[in-house]
Order: sequence, then C-alpha cells, then structure tokens
Amino acid sequence: MKKRVRQGPIRDVMWPEASYQSLDPGIRFAVRVLHAAGIETCQSCQGGKGHSYDEPTVEMIATGDDAYGFGALAALRGYGLPVAAVAIIWPVRNGLPYEKNWRITFSATMEDRADDKPMFVYGYRAQ
Repeated sequence: MKKRVRQGPIRDVMWPEASYQSLDPGIRFAVRVLHAAGIETCQSCQGGKGHSYDEPTVEMIATGDDAYGFGALAALRGYGLPVAAVAIIWPVRNGLPYEKNWRITFSATMEDRADDKPMFVYGYRAQ
C-alpha cells in the first residue's frame, strides 16, 4: 500500500488557528500568507519601539534552494503586501557564519488585515 503524502498549506499541519493570535497583529497576515503558500517561518515581529526589530519583519530558515526567499516574495506580493526588502542574513556565532536565514521586511504594518485569511485552492489564489 502506497503511503499518501499530505499536500496542502503548512498552516493546516503546524499552525492551528489559535496559534496565529499570539503573533503581533501587524505581521500576522504576512505569516498567514507564507504558511498558506507552504513556506515555513522561524520568527516574525511587527517592529517598532519595544519590539525585536525596527520594522515589520519575517524570517525563514534558508534551504539548499536559494530561490526560497523569492518564492516568499512572490506569495506576499500576490496579496499586495508592502515588502520593502528581501535579504539572506548570516548570523555569526563564535566568529563563524551559521544557519543562514531569509529576512523579509515590510514598509508598513498590516494590522487592518491581521485576521484576514488567504485562500489557496488547488494552485489558484483568490483575493
């Protein structure tokens, strides 16, 4: 018997709906869009005073495919989100770079869309 591999958005597998409520409202929709596109995030923050980043930011662990971040950019731009920059970041530990991350920053927060849910159905994206 052939094992069936689950196809579908990462949000159904890893992130129950209640988990999104713990994210900063200004970055929540961007994280939802990435998860719906099957892109895993490792940290996010809406930025500003008292936050970890100065501007709204989402990070993803870079895979062996360096185009991963551009797929994320395409998913975010498909929903008209205000992407300001895409970069690969190499944190340094003990004087050496390790575990590169993709970092996407936004020019504005998106509180007004915090509870919107992106729709991806069989490769079709409805807005």
